[in-house]
Amino acid sequence: MSDIPQNMLYLHDGEEELRRKALALVRAEAAMQAHLAITECAMNLLDVFVRLQVEDTDDGRAIQHLAIRVFNGFASSWKLMASGYFQKAGLIQRDLVETIYLVNYFHIHFDKIAAWRVADRKQLLNEFGPGRIRKALDAHSGKGKSKREAIYQKFSMIVAHPSKIGFDMLRPRGGDGAVIGPFMEASALKALLEELGMLAPQAGMAFFMFMDETAPSAREAIHSFLTASMRYCVTYLGMHYTEEDIAEVDRLFGLDA
Repeated sequence: MSDIPQNMLYLHDGEEELRRKALALVRAEAAMQAHLAITECAMNLLDVFVRLQVEDTDDGRAIQHLAIRVFNGFASSWKLMASGYFQKAGLIQRDLVETIYLVNYFHIHFDKIAAWRVADRKQLLNEFGPGRIRKALDAHSGKGKSKREAIYQKFSMIVAHPSKIGFDMLRPRGGDGAVIGPFMEASALKALLEELGMLAPQAGMAFFMFMDETAPSAREAIHSFLTASMRYCVTYLGMHYTEEDIAEVDRLFGLDA
């Protein structure tokens, strides 16, 4: 019986060493800690939604399955970037973008979930493709074209499709050229963590709309997510929530002083 190839064991050992370096880099910078913390907060919300909310319809279970996909996407992207695979971590983030947009669409058009569940490949592309979903969300907002397409295309060009611009993610800053296999580089780690942090509030907002807020566990998770997201968005996304706004959320959840 053959054993595990030695080079695969060496590769794993190298990835674990890079992970230790990544954790040290995160611990040394408050911004990276904040990006990871808001990601964890969103993942906790998804965990409560999937594990503790009983769904008795196929449509409801489909939303939970999408929540599982997003939870696993956050976990996998973090795992890959902490192990030195930055381009592949970004590829998973593009999947997060696409899935979050789809869930937002289903919140607006809940009746479309049933059609999506049984759609064939042609229907998925024509009726529920990424471009169609982005246009539908923009139309619903009534504010004209948003940044959704630019965000999606950025991920597509840099991480999803083979391209010359994507080669930059294979080069450590200041290095002589592309590196085969994983490597750790502070600016790349920070950039990917920042992208993950920006996606986390979007993911939590998309899914908490489907949660039963009467359940104590759900209320606790939603409250924690909303207040953490508001503070994160003020600091890192330039949004304008005040402490009075956050106190109002506390009051709505019965936690006012």
